Amino acid sequence: MSADVSLITDSENELTADSPRNDLIRRLEDPKTAAALGQLLDHAELVAFLVDSIDGFVRRADVISDSVASGVAEVKQLAGSNGQRPWPAVDVAALSETVARLGAAAAAAAPVVERLLNSPLTDPQTADTLAQLGEAVVAGRQAAAADRRGPKGIFALMRATKDPDVARGLGFMIHIARAVGRSLGQDPQSARKE
Repeated sequence: MSADVSLITDSENELTADSPRNDLIRRLEDPKTAAALGQLLDHAELVAFLVDSIDGFVRRADVISDSVASGVAEVKQLAGSNGQRPWPAVDVAALSETVARLGAAAAAAAPVVERLLNSPLTDPQTADTLAQLGEAVVAGRQAAAADRRGPKGIFALMRATKDPDVARGLGFMIHIARAVGRSLGQDPQSARKE
C-alpha cells in the first residue's frame, strides 16, 4: 500500500486561492523568512536549551521559591542561635509570587536575549570600544570640573577643533552619527540581519 502526495494540484482555482498552504508557501519563499529560519536553524541547539531552561524554571517556580524561603528561614534560625541580630520577617507568599513573575519575565525576554547574544554587542571589539569611551567620559568630566569656564563663543570652539585630540574625537563621533543615520534609514528587519 503506497500513498502518493503531491503539492501540484489539478485545479487552477486551488493554485490561486488563498489557503493556509499557499500562504505558508508564500511566506517560506520570502527571502527574509528564509534568512530568519536559517538563523534559527543555525542556533537551534541554543534556542532549544533556552526554551527548555525557561520552561523548567517556570514550571519549578513554586519549588524554587519554597527552597529559597526555607533557606532564608534556616539562615535566620542560625543567625538567631549564634546571638546575632535576627533578620526581619520574610513574606514567603510575596517571595513566591516574585519568583513566578521573574520566571514569566525571563520567558518573555528570551527573544530579546537571543537577539542581543547574536548582535555586535557581544563582540569583544565592541566591549573594548565602550571601555575606551567610558575612560574618555571620565577623563572629560574631570577636565571639565577642573576648567569650569570651557570655551566661550564660536571662535573658541573653532580654535578647539585645531587640537588633534579634539579633531580625532569629533571624527569618531561623525562616523558614529553617519552609521546611526544609515541604520535609521533602513528597514528595521533588514537592519537586524547586518
